[in-house]
Amino acid sequence: MDKINKTELEAAYKAGFNAGRKAGITLGIEMGIKHCGEVMSAELHRFKFPEGHEDRWNYSIDTLRPEDNSTFEYTYETYEERMKKKTEEMRLMREEDKAKEKEANTRRARRNAWRKNAPSMEKLWKYGPKEAK
Repeated sequence: MDKINKTELEAAYKAGFNAGRKAGITLGIEMGIKHCGEVMSAELHRFKFPEGHEDRWNYSIDTLRPEDNSTFEYTYETYEERMKKKTEEMRLMREEDKAKEKEANTRRARRNAWRKNAPSMEKLWKYGPKEAK
């Protein structure tokens, strides 16, 4: 074996160090991605099934979490069926509003009719206000 120059030795050391650095960076990124996946999986589970998990005071996502496990209910309804159901509910609400408005109008009409036909205060009192002293 030939004697290695100092410059060649430094170049070989730097090449090995840089190759190791690249492998270390790659390993660090892979470990970070794996850890993020585990954390997100745990958070998703806590969000989907909140019963049995205590609220944490410094996590803002916990404020969005429902109280029970009813968040992710699944139905086999099609979009058309859901829209028909929604329009039917809206129609019923409008009919209820119309009925309430009609009832309020009849009450208003009765009150106004009484005001028109109400007897004057002089007829209601046996004595007028000046004579009552």
